[in-house]
Amino acid sequence: MTTKVEAHLASCKECRTLVRLLAPAPGDQDSDVVTWPRAIARGKRHHAAALSPTEPRGSEPRRPLEPVVAIGDTIDRYVVLRRVGAGGMGVVYAAYDPQLDRKVALKLLRTGIGLGEGEAKARLVREAQAIAQLSHPNVVAVYDVGNTREGDVYVAMEFVEGDTLTQWLHRWERPWRDTLDVFREAGRGLSAAHSSGLLHRDFKPDNVLVGSDGRVRVTDFGLARSLVTGHTDDSVRFALSATGNPLRVTLTATGAVMGTPRYMAPEQLRGEDVSAAADQFSFCVALYEALYGVHPIAGDTAVKMVEENARAQPPPLDASAPAWLWPVLARGLD
Repeated sequence: MTTKVEAHLASCKECRTLVRLLAPAPGDQDSDVVTWPRAIARGKRHHAAALSPTEPRGSEPRRPLEPVVAIGDTIDRYVVLRRVGAGGMGVVYAAYDPQLDRKVALKLLRTGIGLGEGEAKARLVREAQAIAQLSHPNVVAVYDVGNTREGDVYVAMEFVEGDTLTQWLHRWERPWRDTLDVFREAGRGLSAAHSSGLLHRDFKPDNVLVGSDGRVRVTDFGLARSLVTGHTDDSVRFALSATGNPLRVTLTATGAVMGTPRYMAPEQLRGEDVSAAADQFSFCVALYEALYGVHPIAGDTAVKMVEENARAQPPPLDASAPAWLWPVLARGLD
């Protein structure tokens, strides 16, 4: 085990930084030798004082909306390396799995997001189950689901070095062909989900990862839903049960709007049942914005988008993308 960890440390800058941060201070009885297990033990002793690289000493404590996790903490067998980011429901950390000698992304629940604790846990379990049903190069992989010592749910996923599609698009002006190639790969991931009977329901550039290896992966299936409808009077209990299927459970009241309004289909904004066409609409909105720099619906407001007669506007006349793309997008936005 020690040899594997040392080999990993030799090739992983983040983990070497972690060991340096948690190394015994001068004067410690055991300061002559710094080993991984000892560093981790030290991290546990100093849980309350541990700081992330982006948090200077004396900074304000982390907002209560996020789980209190410090560098060097262990969640199950995973060693926390750093905070990566946060979405509407979860916080993502980079972590190291010493058992399989690899870096993973750990997603933990945020609190205070307007959901009951059981419902929030059910959504995270459902996200893991949704992704686990897929095995596709353009969908992020799920490795594990478990519980923290405090009883919170975590999901261990493939760690992707790179950017979100939003970040990728804003780094510099992209040729339309490059943009189309990236969206084509994301579309393959979305299509794989549909082929497996899943709706994403929150497709947007923030939920697409562009890896440093060039591979594109769709992620964040927290709102995913089975194309086969299901119902239960106690959805949360059913979703958390060992035999239930969380993907076939409605976790919000009828008529609730779920997703990101800017990218949602009109029927989704109205709280109606949706099909794969809603994901297609979201995909086309994102691609339209990426190619033309504006939203396809004039006004770009939820009120405007739910109108039955709302139609996508033709692209700007000075657009660099070829004219043949507009009819394709128009069909997806109709």
